[in-house]
Amino acid sequence: MYRVKLSRERVRNHIQYDWWKYLAGILITIFLWNMITTITSPKTPADKKLEIFLVGDYVLGEFMENMSNDILGDFPHLMEVNVINIPLGGDMEMDYMGRQKLLVMFGSQTGDIYIFSKDEFENFAVQGAFVPLDDFINENKDLINHGKLEKHKATYSEGETEITEEHYYGIPLDGIKLFENSGYDVSGKVAGIMVYSKNQDTAFNVLKWILNDGQLK
Repeated sequence: MYRVKLSRERVRNHIQYDWWKYLAGILITIFLWNMITTITSPKTPADKKLEIFLVGDYVLGEFMENMSNDILGDFPHLMEVNVINIPLGGDMEMDYMGRQKLLVMFGSQTGDIYIFSKDEFENFAVQGAFVPLDDFINENKDLINHGKLEKHKATYSEGETEITEEHYYGIPLDGIKLFENSGYDVSGKVAGIMVYSKNQDTAFNVLKWILNDGQLK
């Protein structure tokens, strides 16, 4: 039987020459995701729903279910809370699938709060994916590790004018105990609120809840 030996170099060359196929696949997936969710998803009002994405490490399903229920209990105005894991790393196939799913979520403007590794966060922050957190940080100084805060420059367009601004767009989660025994290591992880979130007020309050180890304060 003829067997092909898979290597990083072979995969890299394949992606280099066939990148357009992956782009087309991602765009088709985004279209289908939007169509399916529009048809099948329950019509929960935007201000009654919150979605949190934990990107990177594998997360125990029981923890995500418990976290969703705890948030629903502490924020009774919400009707739906989804905590979703996108694993990255591991073997090349898993990493590729995770990154494709991540791009689909961004492309379909899904999710309110995202938690990434620092490097992954920076890749999206410079593209203007997150809302500035300067005021939030000033109001919650006692909950934040200021030694690890970093400002990022983000570029966005207003009409034909391109604007670059420097703000705090992410909160470091080092030392947060909420995720203990979840499989999700928050060391070096950063949380941000999506600029397209339709429920930003609640997202800010839930981010504060996360920083306070799952307690209202």
